[in-house]
Amino acid sequence: GQQNQKVGVQGGFLVVRPSSETYTHLLQLVYSGEFYGGFDAKTSGWFKSGYGKHIWGAMTIQGLMAYYFDVEQLHHSVELNKCRYNNIADNARTSSFAKNPKFPRCTLLPFVRNPSNTRYNFDDRVCRDGRETCDDTDCQRFPLKKARVLHYTYCKNPWNCNGCEYLETYKEPTCYEMSREWFKVRSTMVGEGNRTLDWVTGGREDGR
Repeated sequence: GQQNQKVGVQGGFLVVRPSSETYTHLLQLVYSGEFYGGFDAKTSGWFKSGYGKHIWGAMTIQGLMAYYFDVEQLHHSVELNKCRYNNIADNARTSSFAKNPKFPRCTLLPFVRNPSNTRYNFDDRVCRDGRETCDDTDCQRFPLKKARVLHYTYCKNPWNCNGCEYLETYKEPTCYEMSREWFKVRSTMVGEGNRTLDWVTGGREDGR
């Protein structure tokens, strides 16, 4: 059931202490081939631990590291708040519009809701990680001033201004703010102080 949902790690941000012993053991886990397909989050994944294909990258780092540090080495790991460290502006809940936890459509902005159109009339009440409440990891609404690391995998490359033509969910305002922060940092680099968004997106073919 949903209450037993296993959650993978986000491979975009890991803080590790190098250890040849740990590295060798991880290699042994991979070489064992003990990965079982499936999406049930119970008997799938590495060593039937439940870290299965409902997780992006279940066979590689995002599923393997989740298994290793949640099952074998729980006492040697610390889970950080994903909105503060590695915020991707995602929804903490599964929506009725996209039930697959891999594709959690973000929460509709109140003025967008339209009962006559299913695209603009869905709800999101069930936490993806199986908890009853998950407001602490609802990154689409997390104040960026409290964030320390931003990850653009969901918002996409800031120089492309992905989705700038619409405003539907809480994701968009957060992504736009993340893009602004990216350009603020870029402007501090030598030779970049006079760059504008028009130059970045249209002045060069690669936009970089």
